Amino acid sequence: MRILISLFDTSEIEKLAREFQELNWEILCSQETHSILSKAGIPSTRIEQFIGVNEDFGIPPTLHPKIEASLTSTSLDNIIDIVFDIPYPLTKGDDVGGHALLALAAKGGRVPVMSKNDMWTVLREVQEFGNISTELKSQLISKVHTVISEHYLNILRQNGLAGEGLIGKHARTLLNGENPYQVSCNLFENINHGDLLALSRFEQLSGEAPCFTNLADLDSILHSMCIICEAFNREFSSRPFIVIAAKHGNPCGFSVDWETPDIAIKKALWGNPLAIWGGELICNFHVNDDMGEMFLEDRERKQKLGNGRWMLDVIAAPSFSEGAVKSLGKQKNRKIFKNEQLEQPFIKNDPWDFRSVRGGFLTQSPLNYVLDFGNIEFADEQTDRNHLSSVILAWASAWSSNLGGNEVALVKDLQLIGLGGGPATTIAADTALKRAQEGGHDTRSSIFAADAFFPFTDAPEILAKAGCKWGLVPKGGIREEEVRDYFKDQGIKVYYLPEQFRGFCRH
Repeated sequence: MRILISLFDTSEIEKLAREFQELNWEILCSQETHSILSKAGIPSTRIEQFIGVNEDFGIPPTLHPKIEASLTSTSLDNIIDIVFDIPYPLTKGDDVGGHALLALAAKGGRVPVMSKNDMWTVLREVQEFGNISTELKSQLISKVHTVISEHYLNILRQNGLAGEGLIGKHARTLLNGENPYQVSCNLFENINHGDLLALSRFEQLSGEAPCFTNLADLDSILHSMCIICEAFNREFSSRPFIVIAAKHGNPCGFSVDWETPDIAIKKALWGNPLAIWGGELICNFHVNDDMGEMFLEDRERKQKLGNGRWMLDVIAAPSFSEGAVKSLGKQKNRKIFKNEQLEQPFIKNDPWDFRSVRGGFLTQSPLNYVLDFGNIEFADEQTDRNHLSSVILAWASAWSSNLGGNEVALVKDLQLIGLGGGPATTIAADTALKRAQEGGHDTRSSIFAADAFFPFTDAPEILAKAGCKWGLVPKGGIREEEVRDYFKDQGIKVYYLPEQFRGFCRH
């Protein structure tokens, strides 16, 4: 049996090589690795010796046709069984030889390895079973193809060429797609992403396998959580307790509290207690036993609605007590996810947002705007923490929902009380008001946020009649001055965002 070693990172190579020596494997290696092994007293053969060519042709010896034959042919005596190659990074150049060597190993059905962790896994299998399983070999070949594809895609990006796309590795198989018949459904993670809030980094503590919709909805409320936390960090350098209760990824209960998480939980659950049935919930604090019971049922809900149970399908938090997992996990279709980074969420830092369309995909710069009172036009300066927190909450609700466009949010006393969208701003405002009224909320002295400018005074009239006293809306529209004058006449004090910072985030 024979292994070829060519490494940019030679740490641990002596330990690995000695293990293969004890298994009586022949070790082929590049000149640098050969020198290291020779000093350690580990026999090895230089690649030039193996192919019988000592002349320097100005290319790596691993690109010689005899190496290709040893990796792809099954009829030769000098077959190479494993290639352990760690290419140098793109910052140091394009490692043609390293990637070609791995590609040839994959093509020939050999075992291509490009990380020390994987190499130790391969070694343990050889030690225990005398060979490498077909399953492990397939995984390693797939990994090599993925990494090589990403490498060349990065070269295109680096050179400003038309190379954009997504390359991911399989993270988990899902229960089904958006509909039960869509049974071929998976979660992939971007390779080398390093994102601590990637959905693949969420640990599932209980429940059956999530479906496509569960993760799509979780991703949506995760975005809501991230943008509101970033806004609080920017304004206050700290974060309150935050709870988002949603349905289909749209907040229908959204609350914050600076003193206790219990208040935030209650306000979020009672934002729209009918809508969140079968929905999702995310928070930025540890869930203890008592909170777990709060997520399960409420006596007041039973008195008012005939059923005390909230029936949440997805719950995500930084951590859970054993008691909370036990009580919440009794329902098998409830998925409980843990990610410690939820205590300090952050917006994603991807270079592009992608959307699949027929025959291709759309790209745009990422959705990374965070509300900043420093670039907002407002005549009456406010410093009250709870007031500014309610404005941030209204903004985050409207900017991260997808209820048909032109989203309008109503917030009062650190609680989302109504949220609506539609093809027109009047429909969105009217829907938000109706949702608030259905929930028994008093809209007087509330704060609105609209993710689109108001082209007429008709939607502002709905908000004025609802009793709104504060608002936030982007600038824009040929009747902007008329809209501004209407708000002044009604005594509604409005924050005006720069026109480019509109919502429309989930088309």
